[in-house]
Amino acid sequence: MKLLILYGTKSGASKECAKLLGEKCSNATIIDIDHEKPNLNEFTHIIVGAGVRNDKMYKPIRDFLKKNQTDLLTKIIACYLCNSKPKTTDDVIAASIPEAIREHALEIMSFGGYKPSWVPISEEKKLKGIDLDKIDMFAQNYLKSV
Repeated sequence: MKLLILYGTKSGASKECAKLLGEKCSNATIIDIDHEKPNLNEFTHIIVGAGVRNDKMYKPIRDFLKKNQTDLLTKIIACYLCNSKPKTTDDVIAASIPEAIREHALEIMSFGGYKPSWVPISEEKKLKGIDLDKIDMFAQNYLKSV
């Protein structure tokens, strides 16, 4: 298994979640989409994470999912969101993740997120608003499925 954890973030919540998932899923390669474009041929398993603002998933990740849909459908994939408004999560998923990927993904989950008034986040509050139990459950479910 060669695992990629790809994330996109404005406020940092998705990065913190990617790091925590990387600790739980050994030998994962973690890539920030704003700094590097991954070669999907190098990976068999992919977790994609993104922040949500104004009920929209981070645009570079939305674009990545659309552009790479065909390749992603050949991988074992899961997605996570960092959304501070849980009531909008289902709508954000439907609007941002292509239907074929939603149907193919092992799991899609929101881990919570930062409220806009909290940004910028200080080092001691970098996990504020993040549901660590959901990250544990997501990682356990993902690892069981692979």
